[in-house]
Amino acid sequence: MEHKLHSNDNDELVIQNEIAYYNSLPCVFEGFIDVPMLSDGEIYLVCLEKQPANPEKNWVPGYLFAICKDGERVGNISLRIGYGGGLYNSNLYYGGQIGYDVDESHRGNGYAARACRLLIPVAKEHSMGKLLVNNDVNNHASMRVCEKLGARHIRVVRLPEWTDLYQEGQRFSNIYEWDIG
Repeated sequence: MEHKLHSNDNDELVIQNEIAYYNSLPCVFEGFIDVPMLSDGEIYLVCLEKQPANPEKNWVPGYLFAICKDGERVGNISLRIGYGGGLYNSNLYYGGQIGYDVDESHRGNGYAARACRLLIPVAKEHSMGKLLVNNDVNNHASMRVCEKLGARHIRVVRLPEWTDLYQEGQRFSNIYEWDIG
C-alpha cells in the first residue's frame, strides 16, 4: 500500500473537522459500570482492570478485558471511553476506542471480531454509538477484523509525532468507524 509522505492544508482541514465531529458525539462517563457477563457462548470476556483517566498522559478512562475460551486466556481487548484526550483532543482519533491482540497460537479463529462485538453493551452503557478502530496499515489481520465488523474505512492517516503509536514506531494508521447504533 502506498502512502502520501506529506499532506496538504485541505487534508489537515478535513482531519481537524473529523476530529471535531467525533469529539461532538455523545459519551457519558459518570464512573465505571459493573460489567455484566460478556459471552457469545464460545468466548467470554473477563474484566481485568478498570483504568481511570490519566490526565498527565491525556488518557481517557477505559476497560481492559481478557479474551477467554474454555477457561484459557487467548488474548486481550480494551475499550477506551470517550472521543478526545491528548493534544488537540485527538488521541482517540489516532488511536481508536478499541485495542485488541490475540495470542499467536489462537489467531485465525475470529476471536478479535467476536470480542469487539461483546463490548457493544459496555460502550452503549456509556452512550457511545460509534467506535473508532484503528490499525497499522501493514496489519492485514486487524484490517480483516474491521471488515468482519462492517466498520467503514475512513482514511489512512500519517500519525503525528506526539502520539504513543508514533513513539512505538508506527507511522501510518487506518481509521475505521464502527457504527454500533
